[in-house]
Amino acid sequence: MNFLMFGAPMAGKGTLANALAEEYKLPTISMGELLRNTSNPTVKEYQAKGIMVPMQIVLDVIKERLSQDDVKNGYILDGFPRTPEQLTAFVEQKIADINVVVNLEVPYETLLERVTGRRTCKDCGYIYNTSWNLGYEKCPKCGGEWGIRSDDNEETYKKRYEVYLNETLPILEYFKNEGKVIVVE
Repeated sequence: MNFLMFGAPMAGKGTLANALAEEYKLPTISMGELLRNTSNPTVKEYQAKGIMVPMQIVLDVIKERLSQDDVKNGYILDGFPRTPEQLTAFVEQKIADINVVVNLEVPYETLLERVTGRRTCKDCGYIYNTSWNLGYEKCPKCGGEWGIRSDDNEETYKKRYEVYLNETLPILEYFKNEGKVIVVE
């Protein structure tokens, strides 16, 4: 089974994807993670500004990942397609065969609280949010120091959210017309 996680940035797509991955024993493919882990400086520049990475770069990265052996029994895709142009390429090039689209609907105020409070352990990658009020001075898993992603600020998030509303959200209609969307509030 192939899942596509859908929703605004910080809606919880990655968290739910990880839970589904554990339940169904499937790999999670996060487009954002794939792009964040690239050494391509152009990608880093786009991300720091909160704007979309050019489509050809995204297509090359996702095609390569979906060609690997661990996705033969299914996968959970997060963060692609994100624009009408990517959707067209997705459909025409048959990049992926999606069975279920999980659409997460979260209020804007909650999303903004999540992004400005997110902290990531510099050593092990554990994610913590200051809104949880647990008082962690250091990572509870490994004792590492907290880091803040360069795009985890209100100004950049507003830009990312506008891009989501204007470019990403409209492509959900394609999957609704296919009868593949499940809404989670």
